[in-house]
Amino acid sequence: MSERTVPQVRPAAPRLAVFAALSEPNYRRYWCGLVLYVVGWRIEWVSYGWLIWELTRDPLYLGLYGLVEGVPLVLFQLFGGVLADRAAPVRLLVGTQLGTAATLVAACALTAVGGMRVELALPLVALSATCRAFEQPTRMAMVPWLVRRELLPNAIAIGSLPWQSGRVLGPSLGGILIAACGTAVAFGTAALAYLVAIGLYSRIRLVAAPPRVGGGVLRPLVQGLLFAARHALIANLILLTFFNSVFGMSYMALLPVFSDQHLHGGSTGFGLLQAANGLGAVTGTILLAATASRLGQRGRLLLLGGLGFGVLLMAFSQVPTLALGLAVLLLAGLSNTVYLTLVSTALQEQVPSELRGRVMGLFGISYNLVPLGGLLGGAIAAAADARMAVLLGGALVALGTLASLLLNPRLRTLP
Repeated sequence: MSERTVPQVRPAAPRLAVFAALSEPNYRRYWCGLVLYVVGWRIEWVSYGWLIWELTRDPLYLGLYGLVEGVPLVLFQLFGGVLADRAAPVRLLVGTQLGTAATLVAACALTAVGGMRVELALPLVALSATCRAFEQPTRMAMVPWLVRRELLPNAIAIGSLPWQSGRVLGPSLGGILIAACGTAVAFGTAALAYLVAIGLYSRIRLVAAPPRVGGGVLRPLVQGLLFAARHALIANLILLTFFNSVFGMSYMALLPVFSDQHLHGGSTGFGLLQAANGLGAVTGTILLAATASRLGQRGRLLLLGGLGFGVLLMAFSQVPTLALGLAVLLLAGLSNTVYLTLVSTALQEQVPSELRGRVMGLFGISYNLVPLGGLLGGAIAAAADARMAVLLGGALVALGTLASLLLNPRLRTLP
């Protein structure tokens, strides 16, 4: 089997339009598990945030919560990628989620008996994030082994649908659970969602296993870094993700400022801006999934999506009314989803199987740098204003994408 060959999981099945990849039983189990995982994660995120606020009444601890969650995701993703290239993927996925579920069971029990303290909550958050740092590269590296090659673009597109819809539905469900039943029940619900997902994952049967990588830890890690650095297309895709996370996504942290000070929408306007962005992202995912098998010139569409996202952010930074801001953010969410989904698809298709975990770990680091972007955007907003911060971020995303369009013909002509 060549290094980029994806196994034939089963004979060709009729296409199901938007959800064509769900015709594959292995991918269907994976996708349903992913839906539960995302909902559980979002409930977990809201529950810890509310718990820490109840325990401390100090916004500094909320910032510390974000730091404690984000640092392991950045520090351990590369090591997670090495492990993803060495261990059986299904066992690793199940094992890492069992670790996360265990932290939630502990949080549920401690909260229920009144024994939770912030000194216990933050280490549990760090343990959960560490498990997730090893789980994410495994999850991304495993997808090409769950579907036939022609269904891979559709699988990656609909694989982003739970993430886009879950960021709206998950926190809402978490908030309702906390208000109606308490934080302990919310933690227990998140743990249950993970456990049901684990049951689905354990039923995945890979007909052909990805090639395993032996040796120590540092040598494979360096091999993955060198491959990404020397492969112009891969390096460019990861750099585009970095620009998107650090410079582009910083606008999310500044939406309260826009709604309150610039668009005069208050808390209602803030919710509407979030909803418009999420609706655009879901729409982009569905459109991409529906056309994945027929798309041509994906490199140009990828670059167009990135360029459009940057320009739309620049436009949003100057909108005078809430209504116009909602329209621009909807389009920005659509463009950004098309952009990032096609980046992920290109990486999955171009990286050799034995290196996929490590390269996707590097991609995961870039993807998880959004909090750093929020910090930079907040600093610029404090020094100047929020409009300037978003304008600068959008300009950098647009310029980075334009440079790729002009300087990387391989990316420009990606089929």
